[in-house]
Amino acid sequence: MSENTENADEAIVRMGYLTARNGRRAEIGAARRAKSRNAILTAAFACYGRADGRIVRIEDICKAAGVARGTFYNHFDDLEALRYQLLEEMTGEFDRAVHHMFDGLENAAEQNAVAIRYYLHAAEKNPAWGWAMIHSSAPGHTFGEMVWHNSLVTIRRGVEEGLFQIPAAEIGRDILMGAVAAAMVSITSGTTPGDYPEQISEHILMAFGMSKAAARELSRRPLPTLPPIAHDTIVIASMPALGDIAD
Repeated sequence: MSENTENADEAIVRMGYLTARNGRRAEIGAARRAKSRNAILTAAFACYGRADGRIVRIEDICKAAGVARGTFYNHFDDLEALRYQLLEEMTGEFDRAVHHMFDGLENAAEQNAVAIRYYLHAAEKNPAWGWAMIHSSAPGHTFGEMVWHNSLVTIRRGVEEGLFQIPAAEIGRDILMGAVAAAMVSITSGTTPGDYPEQISEHILMAFGMSKAAARELSRRPLPTLPPIAHDTIVIASMPALGDIAD
């Protein structure tokens, strides 16, 4: 990891964000060395990453991975534990890359708009990733604990800066997560126009109390390409690269 990347990680941690480097690197390194665990995660990604992947059983994952049920329990206590880890793998480096871009953005409102668009355009370009995000998410931690936490941090700053006219950051977090999750279903179903992420971003910012003109301007700014770490050190071998979503 370069010195610039280390400095960027330190900067976003000081802002209150969690990153894939916050205590998860040892776990990821261990997962790389565990061939059977990696096979289970890859199989889970394939099972959940389909339009009909809402209901997945341990038996389905074991069959796809070519492992015995006992091997599954060597690595995960249950499906909930598997889904938690799968979400962390799918979002860890991607979310870290998203937050590396925040220093170059104007304020928390633009940061929210950019993050929304990154995630929705990624689902558009990589439907398997989008479906896996949808089907493996659980109420209370949509898209994983790290994304759940980080979205709240940004919205809280927007409230403190007077950009968002909502009574509590948690309300904004719930509006954002619900809208993005629903939009991801529409996008991966192939029923939306190309600028749907921008439309969703605009209306979320309006729900936060911003004017239509300001929300639209922020949501239509050029979307910078994510740094290469967006698809670095991902355990799941079949994970699609997400770093080129602004192309």
